[in-house]
Amino acid sequence: MSTAALDLPAGAERAGRAENASLRPVLAPESVVVIGASRRKGTAGRAILDNIAAGGYVGRVYVVNRRARQIRGERCLTSVLDLPEPADLAVIAVPAAAVLDVAEQCGQRGVRALVVITSGLDVAACADLLAVCRRHGMRLVGPDCFGVAVPGIGLDATFAASRLRPGTAGLVMQSGGLGFALMDQLSRLGVGISSFASVGDKLDVSGNDLLMWWEHDGVTKVAVLYIESFGNPRKFARTARRVGAAIPVLTSYAGRADREALFEQTGVITTSGFGELIEATALLATQPVPAGRTVAIVSNVGSAGRLAADACTDRGLTVYRPHGPTRRRLRTLTRGPNPVGSGPVDTGTTVSEQNYRQCLELLAADDEVDAIIAVVLPTGATGDLVSAIVHADVRIPLAAVVLNQPESVRLLPGRQSRIPAYSYPEAAAGALARAAGYGAWRAQPRGQLPDLPDINPEQARTLVREFLRQPPAGGWLPPPAAADLLHCYGITPGDPADGTGVIVRVTADHVFGPLLVLGIGGTESARLIPLTNADADLLIQSVRPVPRRPGGGGPAAELRDLLLRVSRLADDLPEVTDVGLDLADSDGTVVTNARIKLELLRAQDPFLGKLR
Repeated sequence: MSTAALDLPAGAERAGRAENASLRPVLAPESVVVIGASRRKGTAGRAILDNIAAGGYVGRVYVVNRRARQIRGERCLTSVLDLPEPADLAVIAVPAAAVLDVAEQCGQRGVRALVVITSGLDVAACADLLAVCRRHGMRLVGPDCFGVAVPGIGLDATFAASRLRPGTAGLVMQSGGLGFALMDQLSRLGVGISSFASVGDKLDVSGNDLLMWWEHDGVTKVAVLYIESFGNPRKFARTARRVGAAIPVLTSYAGRADREALFEQTGVITTSGFGELIEATALLATQPVPAGRTVAIVSNVGSAGRLAADACTDRGLTVYRPHGPTRRRLRTLTRGPNPVGSGPVDTGTTVSEQNYRQCLELLAADDEVDAIIAVVLPTGATGDLVSAIVHADVRIPLAAVVLNQPESVRLLPGRQSRIPAYSYPEAAAGALARAAGYGAWRAQPRGQLPDLPDINPEQARTLVREFLRQPPAGGWLPPPAAADLLHCYGITPGDPADGTGVIVRVTADHVFGPLLVLGIGGTESARLIPLTNADADLLIQSVRPVPRRPGGGGPAAELRDLLLRVSRLADDLPEVTDVGLDLADSDGTVVTNARIKLELLRAQDPFLGKLR
């Protein structure tokens, strides 16, 4: 079977560039108009105008308020139609009943994008708002959102209460309030914000759009998603995989372990809460990605070093045990009762700044060490151990734990880069474990999408269309029709009496889109569609017992071929919402029973089809 690299087709690349260009009026506007800003402080529109002024926005600003002559020294226009130029971005903070008229006027004046702060629009009004945007070719953020911000150009079109610091973290939020809190925390840390969008009801701009923007903006080094859903599920899985290969993508998603495993397949780093999200972002925004899972621990408090070691082990990290020349040199620098015994290096409470720094540098130079956790408790009898961390020449990931610091996490200056310092060992271990997991995902071979020259997708689409034309326009295919559809992808049904307990299913997930599930002997595992050859092998290996060819050997090549064909079928035909296949023999060459369900695709706005 020949293969093709897992890259975007040329058409998809062009579409991606077009989508990014369409976001420029939102995230790189040269002119902004605030519609609904009030003379009265304490309102969303006035706060947005105040923040734009305070941020030092470098572009042109206009204000529309038909009841005021000027606000904050800015002359007010009575209508959007009075704008001296078509503004790139309009921020709308007017009563819900007025939103559609204002949006229509924006379209007529040539405004290129809208951010609709207003809440309370019903389903019909949302549909009408989207229709206005489609008719005039405007991008739409919201409605019911908290605004957008790009601190690097001084744009803060939100009603946040504090100033934002320019930086390298891209944020997209559905819950604007938590978004403001996260922006505050990352600004306080010094990580800062590259761009922020509160997408609200996500009628148009979604997390997918922001991920593609950050992939190419040249500023963002870490992407943070704090949203309940991710827009087009099929597109999210593909986009996250591609973007994650370039920059870390993090989200907070407390849920089932199987859902976390699916996130891991896309490379998205999951945390179970707000605090862990900040802690992991602080490390990934400042430190290199670990090359492996082996962590050295240095502590001037033996019990704290052991806590750090336990936390690392609990999170799947390996604690380094010094040996050979490293162990011998460490013994000359440490004073603890068991300085280089079971793993953590106990320097002794009264270690000097110089000796502590040399311990870190020794371990960093050891090829077996992938990362370091430096635990310190400053006392009157020690040197400045925080300074030792700051000045150590460490070129691998380094996380500090300063046991008496009041902040849960802060950033220290460092010789190579800023260093995250946590107040307790478990936080440092958790952040490093997530970074190491991401590094392992990034190092995995991506594999290739199969080139299947013997399939007939056009005939399959014709079969699907003919079935869906018949009432009740969807449902389970009759067995002969299911066999015909499988035949289009080179999959052959056999005698139902020959089943072996091996099943292959396709099921839909509301976050990730279609999943391919392999079950053997009651054990199931799932992978995201489309599968590469590497994905298919990993899926087979994750299920035990693995079918083997007579005489032994690895996973059957025929089973891998079947999985890739089913994946292609589900990827080509979005109308296929459920597939269940029973296999005849142990190597997966023949299907004995097939259940395939088709559903009409939900009518989707053609404008959204281009934007999402």
